[in-house]
Amino acid sequence: MKKLIFSLNLSFIMVLTLTACADSSSSISPADEFKEYKTEGIEPIYERSQELSEMSGHFTTIVDQPEKAYNYLNDNIIPFVEDTKELAQDLNSNLVNQEIKDLNEISLKQLDLLIDSFSKQAEVVKLNTPPVDDESYNQSEEIYMEVIDLQEEIDQVIEAYNAKIDELEEKYGV
Repeated sequence: MKKLIFSLNLSFIMVLTLTACADSSSSISPADEFKEYKTEGIEPIYERSQELSEMSGHFTTIVDQPEKAYNYLNDNIIPFVEDTKELAQDLNSNLVNQEIKDLNEISLKQLDLLIDSFSKQAEVVKLNTPPVDDESYNQSEEIYMEVIDLQEEIDQVIEAYNAKIDELEEKYGV
């Protein structure tokens, strides 16, 4: 009987210890995690978006030079967005609370769409590198329409992201 009581007590202590260990690893509150996410996630990604905006501006100044524009997209812009996506993925793996993960997933979706958009823009530029025949021109027009659709989708994702941030800021007073 004493062995049974001792075993039960030992089991109970082990369960409490395991529970305490599990709770300590995921004990960050959603408000604290959101505050941390804003400084470690949103701010660095926002800074990178400002840089990307400058890069996009430079791209528009060289778009009339197809080879240079194509290389700039493939060598600078697309890798930059892919690196930004890696940062967001790294953030995602450390997030605990689902609503913060959901916010970061919206950011990841936007980055995927941006990569697709810039890749398609590179295709358009390549197809418009002289000499351009009718078939290349028609293909570039089709792909450009896809770019426009992607841009609309990106705009919708940005709206959803901003709405989610506003919701969480209001909810957590951060």
